[in-house]
Amino acid sequence: MCQPGNFNFDIIKRKGSVSMESIVVFDSGLGGITALIEAIHAMPHEHFIYYGDTLHVPYGPKDPDTIKSYLDHMMEFVAPYHPKAVLLACNTATVTAADYLRHRYRLPIIGMEPAVKPAIERDGENKRILVLSTEGTSRSQRLHSLVERFDNDHLVDILPLPNLVDFAERLEFDTDDVRADLEAILSSFDLDDYGAVVLGCTHFIWYRDLFLDLLPKGVEVLDGNAATIRQLMRKLNGNICREGAGSLAIHLTGKRREDVMAFLKKTLPMDFSEIPKGHYE
Repeated sequence: MCQPGNFNFDIIKRKGSVSMESIVVFDSGLGGITALIEAIHAMPHEHFIYYGDTLHVPYGPKDPDTIKSYLDHMMEFVAPYHPKAVLLACNTATVTAADYLRHRYRLPIIGMEPAVKPAIERDGENKRILVLSTEGTSRSQRLHSLVERFDNDHLVDILPLPNLVDFAERLEFDTDDVRADLEAILSSFDLDDYGAVVLGCTHFIWYRDLFLDLLPKGVEVLDGNAATIRQLMRKLNGNICREGAGSLAIHLTGKRREDVMAFLKKTLPMDFSEIPKGHYE
């Protein structure tokens, strides 16, 4: 059922009934905001919850069992909001725990997939493709299987960027330190050999313009957000709100930061409410 209005957090805290269904967008921090923005534009009448696990970001260096425990906490926290789907707007969480969550919970769990296939199938010269990811995603069998499935000509290279998530969480998007870090890492590649760069982490999408500035002219920069939102809409199988006012509630674990709240108010396409902390935070 689609109902307009804002979430009544007092009722939820008392474990009362909340009739509206919501779409949960999850990320280890602020990267998934890029996917949330696309989801809001695609489904403006929906009720969204954004859950950013900023207490535990980054996920890249963490072991799979730890990440799964964080996601179990998230699922427990959002249960009173009657989620009709959960979008894992986090590549590391997807490769680590998407299948685990699908076995445990009876609702659509949609994961992020790096845009490897579109990069390989794009029109143009038969140039190399560079997939940028977190450390955890770069090590995952899921990513390597994806590459093996489509990379018949062995054109794909995978490059982890260990610092970019931390820069994004500090809201550093185009500073001298960020540029120096990316230039140092990318300098080990002859970028003229590449026709496309795939942003395999939603945090990296904040840096699209910077990558376009640093890369040779003509290199395409691709990400998986649009395709993931289309998959989310397919999985909802018609259960999409098409009338009434949409709403957005945000929950960030860890300490509340005024600079982050100001950034979100400036960046998001709709007003939002904040959900109080959970019992384990």
